[in-house]
Amino acid sequence: MKILKQALLGAATLAIPIISLASPTVYIPLGEANEILIVDAKTDKAIGTIKGIKNPHALSLTTDGKYLLAGSNTETIPGQKKKASKPKSGKPKASGMAPMSKPAGMSDAEHKSHHTKPAAKPATKESQSKMPAKSGSSSVMKKPAGMSDATHKKHHSAQAGGLAPVVGTSNISLISVADNKVKKTIKVRGMAHHSFVTPDGMYAVFTHTTAGTISVIDLGTKKVLRTIHTGPKPNYVAITKDGKGMYVSNAGNNTISVIDTKNWIVSKNIIVGKGPEHIVMSSDEKFLYTSNARAGSISVVSLAKQKVVKTFKTGKKPHGIDLSADGKTLFVSEKLGNRLVAFDVKTGKMRSLKLGPAPYHIKVIGDTGKIYVSSRLKPFVWVIDAKKLKVKGKIAVRGAGHQMVVMN
Repeated sequence: MKILKQALLGAATLAIPIISLASPTVYIPLGEANEILIVDAKTDKAIGTIKGIKNPHALSLTTDGKYLLAGSNTETIPGQKKKASKPKSGKPKASGMAPMSKPAGMSDAEHKSHHTKPAAKPATKESQSKMPAKSGSSSVMKKPAGMSDATHKKHHSAQAGGLAPVVGTSNISLISVADNKVKKTIKVRGMAHHSFVTPDGMYAVFTHTTAGTISVIDLGTKKVLRTIHTGPKPNYVAITKDGKGMYVSNAGNNTISVIDTKNWIVSKNIIVGKGPEHIVMSSDEKFLYTSNARAGSISVVSLAKQKVVKTFKTGKKPHGIDLSADGKTLFVSEKLGNRLVAFDVKTGKMRSLKLGPAPYHIKVIGDTGKIYVSSRLKPFVWVIDAKKLKVKGKIAVRGAGHQMVVMN
């Protein structure tokens, strides 16, 4: 690892003192700034950047420390302009689905009318005889002139199946830590949101919010091994140390999918709070914690019972979540509540720190006693004293910090 850090030092754009080689290195993907910032966690100073990575959001590190895997949150859809998951204002969209394209030759008013559910009318014998046979259908949407049956069906696929009618592709970049160069680009379906590498180092898993799937990448062949449908808006992944237990939060239907990693299928769904986003597993692997953005809560899931056994109430829009190095304290950012909250995982007792605007992603920096918290709306990352729950400083960044990675 020391050799890797010396190589990294030579490739970085800024010089750092030799003493910092013993400290953790933190990689912060900066989204629409199209770069990854490299930070020395001893000094909390930038020591370099990895440039030319389009909208990096997901980030993970291989178990041997040789490669970073950066997932782009920009999705390329044939015939459409690029689509990112969040507007420049920083506020998340109501849905991760791609907008339905208006058929050629149809006015905006006609398109809106076509997708507007008509008011219910009293049933008559005549109307009942004309009703479609399909159960649950309230009306028959007339197909626009000149549109084929196949195209019309595809146009309405979002309503039928809960998925976007058109899903594009995004890139996963395999980056060498030794020289900060991209060695391989892998195309995946849907925008890449978050990532995790399995403990055995064999696979990297990415969530794809727009596709309703996760992709499993074989790190030996550098190819997609499996694509698994988990549910609408899959967000985050957690994996047990033996790699047999994998869990994916689905923000669109309030569930955690349990993945059978032997057969790569969903074996069960666990209902949690509304809008589960980030998740983290306890070090003893007994519990999974989910930040429920729409519910303003944290679900505590027993992995033995595979159900919610406790709920912690937070403020508005909890987002980032991580555990202290000793596993006793759960840290949660409130994106709209403008707070960082800390829960005692045994008692549920809560402490809080005012932190604004929009505290976003959280990363506990090993056993340094520090937490890095990015802002969704301002170009900096707070450095927090984990024990005192106080701000120690700020790290200037370009854009917003997303899924941070620590290399010890």
